[in-house]
Amino acid sequence: MEDSAGHAGEEIFNKGTSRRIWGELYKVVDASDVLVFVLDARDPMGTRCLQLERELRRRQKHVVLLLNKVDLVPTWVTRRWVQELMKEFPTLAFHASITNPFGKNSLLNLLRQFGNLLKDKKHVTIGMVGYPNVGKSSVINTLKRKTVCKAAPVPGETRVWQYIALTRKLYLLDCPGIVPPSPSDFEADCAKVLKGVVRAERLKT
Repeated sequence: MEDSAGHAGEEIFNKGTSRRIWGELYKVVDASDVLVFVLDARDPMGTRCLQLERELRRRQKHVVLLLNKVDLVPTWVTRRWVQELMKEFPTLAFHASITNPFGKNSLLNLLRQFGNLLKDKKHVTIGMVGYPNVGKSSVINTLKRKTVCKAAPVPGETRVWQYIALTRKLYLLDCPGIVPPSPSDFEADCAKVLKGVVRAERLKT
């Protein structure tokens, strides 16, 4: 239903909220042994999906929080957020880059530890989830040291889930960006723009 400005309910503000996208997400959740939530270091709490985290706790899934884009915030901010988020889940700071990454070895070591922990499994699947444009595909490209997932500085590039072999035992799943359902009011839609969920050039001015 639209407001007087014809704003609310526009299709572009429903990015990541469609039934198909959530269906893709739950396929990834069901197929994954470990879920890596990729967060934007500039707004960690704003790019968390607490509803999904609660569901994963209920399912007793292994969860890791990955604070991506730490190159865009001061070091002390990253350190404080890692300390806070570690109270809930294992948390790592990360800068996705094929040529100059940060946190890559720490993430690889943690994923290998999960591989050892789940030694009864022939393959361990790691699902990458998070808001659109937080850098899920870029994290995978960093781990692989080459472009294996299409990544762009705009949201919505990943449309379906992708399976990528990291090692002989570890496999990565890239998932389309998801946005928790919220009232489609002006305040919520502005937040989506600020978080990079919506492509700014598609906004009506």
